[in-house]
Amino acid sequence: MGQMNRMSARVGRSGARLGGQLVVLVALLVATTGVGTASAATLASDDFEDGNAAGWTTTGGTWIVTREESRVLRQSSFAANALARTGQPGWRDYTVVAEVRPDSFNGMPGFVGVVARAQSSTTFYALVLRPNNTVALTRTVEGRSSTLASAPMTVSTDRSYTLALRTAGRTLTGSVGGTRLTASDGFILTGPAGLVTTWATASFDNVSVDTDTDTPAR
Repeated sequence: MGQMNRMSARVGRSGARLGGQLVVLVALLVATTGVGTASAATLASDDFEDGNAAGWTTTGGTWIVTREESRVLRQSSFAANALARTGQPGWRDYTVVAEVRPDSFNGMPGFVGVVARAQSSTTFYALVLRPNNTVALTRTVEGRSSTLASAPMTVSTDRSYTLALRTAGRTLTGSVGGTRLTASDGFILTGPAGLVTTWATASFDNVSVDTDTDTPAR
């Protein structure tokens, strides 16, 4: 009986050592690879319920916070290039999401949408809705826009759409409803997030900018 007890004690000590080694191994993996440490960080958000657009820089158009069913940021002129930006020049990899309601279009090439890496009021990436019933990923450089990807989608005025645009290195991903677009482009490296209209009026609400990496966007 004493021999069996001594054997059981040795087995218990071995199991404890093995368990401790496994804990240390898991801790090392987490520390060296970052597995399990990633979390979303909110860089900016605004629902405009405070009645103002503090923190936003606007160029072109007529931007004002107005009350409808809730408060929204509205751009109310057919300006050629109206942009509202928020964030830091060094932001790189992040996702910008907003509820976008096209109010009216003044024909093509009008569009409304969300913006990423807005280096200036004339250089940025965007996910936009167009009056010819398309959604598109675009690159605008010094005011000249190029379409990187597009897909057919019914676009109606006076209806809100949730647009999401993600930048990750050279990869751009846009989604609205069940439509998803991807493109690769490395021309614009960093910049704030934003909202845009061209030859159109629109209302914007519930804007958020997040990074899903374990370090802030640079």
